[in-house]
Amino acid sequence: MAVESVKERPSRQLGKPLLSVGRIRLQYKAQLTFAIRELATLLQAGIPLLVALDSILAQSRGGFYETMLSVREKVANGEALGIAMKGAPHVFDEMTIGMISVGEHAGNLDEVCEQVADFRERANQLKDRIVSAMLYPIIIFAVSVGVTVFLMTVVVPMLLQNLIEIGRPLPVPTMILKWASDLLLHHGAFAFAAMSGVAVIGMLYGATSNGRQKIDRVALAMPVAGTLVQKQSLSRMALVVGTLLKSGIELMDALEIAERVATNRPLKTALAEMQVDLKNGRSLSDACERHSVITNAMSQVFSLGQQSGQLEKMLLRIGNDYDRQSELLANRLTTIIEPALLLFLSLMVGFVLFATVLPILEAGNVLAG
Repeated sequence: MAVESVKERPSRQLGKPLLSVGRIRLQYKAQLTFAIRELATLLQAGIPLLVALDSILAQSRGGFYETMLSVREKVANGEALGIAMKGAPHVFDEMTIGMISVGEHAGNLDEVCEQVADFRERANQLKDRIVSAMLYPIIIFAVSVGVTVFLMTVVVPMLLQNLIEIGRPLPVPTMILKWASDLLLHHGAFAFAAMSGVAVIGMLYGATSNGRQKIDRVALAMPVAGTLVQKQSLSRMALVVGTLLKSGIELMDALEIAERVATNRPLKTALAEMQVDLKNGRSLSDACERHSVITNAMSQVFSLGQQSGQLEKMLLRIGNDYDRQSELLANRLTTIIEPALLLFLSLMVGFVLFATVLPILEAGNVLAG
């Protein structure tokens, strides 16, 4: 059978992505880290780049396979790997593209790929540790809310019905409990809709530049949690800049890439202003000290590292140190939140029991008298 026509099949992920850039990057995060690690291993073993990309393709799936196939075809047509990756910004971030490009020009692509893989794995481990530490308090909070709603809408009305039928005046705690139960029963749907509306408005406002800036500033000002956010953001920034400098990227370019990949808006603003200060001839330490989001220790590292010529080593060291501090702070925050939530749940259940048992005890005292 002769082929009558050949049509290019449109890719779901190339061109205009169907999902947001951040969401797609999150979807392909694990596959990308594995692919870069595999690429580093194969190149270090002397495997040609195209053969290494073919090996990665054989282990890829879904939209990531389509993206890697496009990258492989561009490399086969003579494009550099870093330039080919720029065609898929929804998968490859600025840091990965920049380091790959530098590694190609310097002739140490295998070493740079290993550095990128190490950084991505370290960043993923930090995020996973923070999420794991906060998961238990979140579960306790959800259970507390669920138990409270169940007691107020199911258990309390059944218990109070018999007390009301007796016709005796209810004690103050029982009246408060009845008022709260009636409010939740009759206006619970409206309250839930109102809270959902406020949450949606908050999310939409948080998606704007000004809203995200204010939310991040409020988060930084919170006790314990603010320090956790600050150390986690600075750890990522230090590891990004240190890894980029280690791969041969200039400081200004490293700060620009760190600004693009930063998720904390005050830190993103600080990195942008630091670049302007450096272009205007200001020293690196002075550029850091102007911003409260950057700790004194981080400013000293920038200053001493630049003077000694070991800035990348010192940044990687303080980045790892802040990584460990973030884990400790997350555990400390968990130890604070857990007993507070358990105390709240205990007080809520105890008040319900007290408010329902009190009129029964009073009725018993009257009969005994």
